[in-house]
Amino acid sequence: MSAPEPSEIRQCFQEYRDAWQDIRAEAAADMRALSPAGPWADDDRDERKDAGRPCIHLDLLNQFIAQTSANVRKSKRAVDVTPLGNGANDQNAQQRSGLIMAIEERSQAQGPYMNAFQCQIERSYGFAVIRAEYSTPGSFDQELLIKPVLNPDTVLLSPNYKQPDASDIDDAFFLDLIPKAKFKNDWPRARVTDFSEEYADTPNASDWIRDKFVQVAEFWKREYKPRKLFLVQIRGDKAPLAVYEDEWKEMKARGVEGEIKRERDDPKINVLQYMTNGFEILDKIDWAGSRIPIISCLGPERWTTVGGKAKRELLSMVRFARDPQLLFDYFASGEAEEAGQIPKSPFVGAKGQFESDKETWDELTKVPHAYVQYDAVTDATGQNTLPPPTRGTWTPNFSEWEVAKDSATRSVQAAMGLSPAPTAAARRNEKSGVALERIDDMEALGTFPFVDNYENRFLHNMGWQLNELITPVLDTQREMPMAKPDGSRTVAMIVGNTSHPIAEDGTYELKTWDGKPLPEDHIHTGKGDFGVTISSGPSHDSEREEQGEFVDSLIQELANLPQPGTPAAKVFALGIRMRPTLGPIGKQIADVFDPPDPSNLPPEAQAIVSQLRSQLMQAQQQLQAYQMEHAGRVLEQQTKVTVQQMKEDAENFRAQLANDIKVLIAEIGAKAQDAEQRNQMYAEFWKENHSAAHDVALQKDQQEHDASQAQLAARNAASQQAQQLAAQQAQPQAGQ
Repeated sequence: MSAPEPSEIRQCFQEYRDAWQDIRAEAAADMRALSPAGPWADDDRDERKDAGRPCIHLDLLNQFIAQTSANVRKSKRAVDVTPLGNGANDQNAQQRSGLIMAIEERSQAQGPYMNAFQCQIERSYGFAVIRAEYSTPGSFDQELLIKPVLNPDTVLLSPNYKQPDASDIDDAFFLDLIPKAKFKNDWPRARVTDFSEEYADTPNASDWIRDKFVQVAEFWKREYKPRKLFLVQIRGDKAPLAVYEDEWKEMKARGVEGEIKRERDDPKINVLQYMTNGFEILDKIDWAGSRIPIISCLGPERWTTVGGKAKRELLSMVRFARDPQLLFDYFASGEAEEAGQIPKSPFVGAKGQFESDKETWDELTKVPHAYVQYDAVTDATGQNTLPPPTRGTWTPNFSEWEVAKDSATRSVQAAMGLSPAPTAAARRNEKSGVALERIDDMEALGTFPFVDNYENRFLHNMGWQLNELITPVLDTQREMPMAKPDGSRTVAMIVGNTSHPIAEDGTYELKTWDGKPLPEDHIHTGKGDFGVTISSGPSHDSEREEQGEFVDSLIQELANLPQPGTPAAKVFALGIRMRPTLGPIGKQIADVFDPPDPSNLPPEAQAIVSQLRSQLMQAQQQLQAYQMEHAGRVLEQQTKVTVQQMKEDAENFRAQLANDIKVLIAEIGAKAQDAEQRNQMYAEFWKENHSAAHDVALQKDQQEHDASQAQLAARNAASQQAQQLAAQQAQPQAGQ
């Protein structure tokens, strides 16, 4: 489609500005109430100052705004990606969530997020933008960044949106007012650079040309290209296939046969960014997404009828609190005015009553005196003595003013959606944790519409667009830092449709540009369809604290916990999974008590499980071999010890026998006197001891034989035990 004419752009700008005029006027009044000047009208302030009356502004609004903002700041929200199909699974969704978290960290996104939320509660509208910028000079790799819109009045949306988050806008302006000299430097090829008087009479020219400045705008526009979508029944396929008209023509050219069952109009959406100065198109840039990347954070919406026409209103937290704040300032000014009316003369008396002790009267309010004398003065008749000097007893109505100011304070709180009760003292007296939690809930209910718009509309639109842009922008091979849900960081290999196009069968090249294999945990940004949700909860610090407390309580109750796999354990695991604040730690604990069904795991996970089982079987076989070898070594060592002990026993027996022989010889020499007796004694001794020596030799041989048999039996027993252990371990694996 052709670019819009500059006159159309100027006319569009005027119409949008007029449509937003009342909303912006109310926003300006909100911001004035939050300024140091307060909600006083200029006429009232000038009138009071001219009359010398106090005109006080004691701010209440900003502290309540800060309270609401702080509650959102400490409870950071996260974009969670969910798989929708087309090959997507939970692991891919977690990786994609990590990419979005990395984009947020790279952009320091909490700043743009909170700026948009702050503008919403202060003036009813705030914005942030998504940019695609080249990561390094000389590279075609782009990265996604989230940028703040510090002045929300530089954004002008089409008033014709229907969605509460304005995600369906077809036109929008993002304005920038720059000096004329800078404009000439930035846009040297622009035809209109001098902005002479010939353009002064151009309709709506004053919106774009100022004395020293030129308004340059990003004019975002969604263009719709007509396109037909067919539901085709391919011959030989069971399920029909949805294809666009041009794709179906290509398939038919390749010889694919089929029948069109249904058709409908499904226009293609192109988002274009036109840079313009209101008089010409300076540049035209194609955007990769299907939505305009200006993310709106809008206050609660109301529709009223004015002059028979419907009128949109956007509310802020300040809108209905401006009058109570003004009432509070009136009370504070009245109290100050009354304080200024307190009499400064402490004593009043008739003329002449202070003459005799004048010095004491002069210093009476500064120096204490035991007594003071006054002069007795008669009235005009000279007959009656006037009373002594007295001190005026005028008491200002401070207590009434404080009651009135307290009432106005509670009106401010009620108007801003904050519960006016209980007071700080009442909160200190609360001892029940449940009561304190209910008080916090009461304070949050009034501001919930603003927080809900921020979470479920602003952040959801932001996450939706980031998720959509990941595929076309992060489409080249690169390494990118990623954040994990547990707070750790890693660097992941990213590939996309440009570097690794996906074939019709869903496969793609598994090598890097230099021929190296892709890591197993690489991310292909063009694989699968995904949706987004927003998770909300306490801050990361309090979440980790809760996780630590939960784990401590589990450790104390380990003996009473149910056995994994039992119905009680499944219920226990379900209860853990229902507490999202436990995060990845809770999921790991739940998986211990209720392990995931292997049959329901994605193919990648099943492959990992199969690989782990193979590694486990190899480890078990190695363990069996080590056990058999160890048992043999133990028995061999025990046998050596037994044989050595037998040898030592035999040597001791021989030594004892030799000693006994010596003793016998001595006895024989002493008792035998003749040769016959000696011969007879030698014969008897030889007969007896020869038999003992023979027995000793036989006993030694028997001991060595028994030791050999014991060693052989031990080895056989160890072999049988190892075989039984291997059979027992093989039975569960066969069951699996």
